[in-house]
Amino acid sequence: MAEKHRSLRESILYNDLVAILGVENVSRDEVERQAYIGDVSFLGMVMPRHNMEVDRPDFIVWPTSTEQVSEVLKAANTHKIPVTPYCGGAGVQGAAVPMFGGIVMDVKKMDKILEIDETNLMVTCQTGLIGQALEWALNAKGYTYAHIPQSTYCSGIGGFLAGHSAGVLSTKYGKIASMVLGMEVVLPDGRVMRTRAVPQSAAGPNLNHLFIGSEGTLGVITEATMIIHPLPELREFRSFLYPNLHSAFEAARKIMRRGLLPGTLRISDEEESKELYKQEGAFMTISYDGFEELVKLQHRETMKIALEENAVDIGSAPGDRWWNRRFSSVYPKDNGNPLDMGRHTLNVGNVIESAGSFTYLEAAHRELRRTLLKIPGQTFMAHFSHWYKTGGMMYPYCVNSGAASEEEMVDRYFRMHRAAVEVIHRLGGTMTHHHGVGLSLRGFMREEFGESFEMLQSIKRTLDPNNIMNPGKLGFDWR
Repeated sequence: MAEKHRSLRESILYNDLVAILGVENVSRDEVERQAYIGDVSFLGMVMPRHNMEVDRPDFIVWPTSTEQVSEVLKAANTHKIPVTPYCGGAGVQGAAVPMFGGIVMDVKKMDKILEIDETNLMVTCQTGLIGQALEWALNAKGYTYAHIPQSTYCSGIGGFLAGHSAGVLSTKYGKIASMVLGMEVVLPDGRVMRTRAVPQSAAGPNLNHLFIGSEGTLGVITEATMIIHPLPELREFRSFLYPNLHSAFEAARKIMRRGLLPGTLRISDEEESKELYKQEGAFMTISYDGFEELVKLQHRETMKIALEENAVDIGSAPGDRWWNRRFSSVYPKDNGNPLDMGRHTLNVGNVIESAGSFTYLEAAHRELRRTLLKIPGQTFMAHFSHWYKTGGMMYPYCVNSGAASEEEMVDRYFRMHRAAVEVIHRLGGTMTHHHGVGLSLRGFMREEFGESFEMLQSIKRTLDPNNIMNPGKLGFDWR
């Protein structure tokens, strides 16, 4: 009797969704449902490859307008069924894993550029648009939106916003939140809200920041207006080899203190320098972009700082090579993937990328390496990028191999995260800079926020009383 009741509810919901979207934009096909079980995280991709049970969504829907998104959320509230927003599926923390089945809402058909405003340097687009498609369209007119993460060819604007993404040029241009002027968001009850696309406002809190980084738990972002920039006349790289990581950190600190604002600034620790660049010491590659006279001046000032820290100038070639192959870790056919986890090998890995002050970065690298290498089968190497005047971000590759079973593999995954986050929080850093929380870090959100987490939880309960929006993410209550 219960099974018949469940099937009847599903049939009614299916027909409600078809009435909203059309039969071509609703699927309950088993293959398509299997294709949407997650993202490219360990929890979302590797576990299913090892035949570990993962719930499939009941329906996949592809809305084509904000109005359709609104109607789907109204229907989901009526049926009290979960909705997992989906955009590209290239997340690495499990934010797109539909933990409780329900509806996966893929916004990829909402991919229009609505306006390129060259006078005011703004672009407005729907959020299903793939990042690189937007960049190409802007490049054709002589502009860039300067948000170029490694997943730019397979991630959409909505995913960048929901995950609070950072691109490789963020040191100069900022993370995605710095680029957004205004947004359109469909709230969990179907209401549509818009924020004003203005440079700045003092009219209360900036509501854009409530939804940026919310991982689809507070609503569905359907449109965004963002800043664009004229394409730079010149982008030029320089690379240096420092005697040790401390010297490289000191150089980075002085570069940012000097106000030079590089487009990219990447430092590899001694292990990564040896493994990836075949260099002894700490490798740094740096670039500046803009008009030629400014770029040349910035490089001259950088050279002075590098020589003060006993660096060896190794020219532009290593940086050029990195730039040309910067997508290789996302597209392994280009250059292999250090976190590749094959079907028959019980490996587990993640990048536990934290951020903090310059003092934090040096201490955290030392403590994380020491702590994680105590775990059997663990390897550790790191680079540092996304810099600020007060500090930067550490990007460690944490790979563990040799687990005897799938269960042990999962246990090591979470053991690795528990050990890392304890160090990060003890030293005063944040446990994620741009990969987000998802399932991997959801259990540490109360520690990250402290007493203020209950305030965040209360916002969730107010906006989404039926807890339909991506339940279980960001550390919010389970269903």
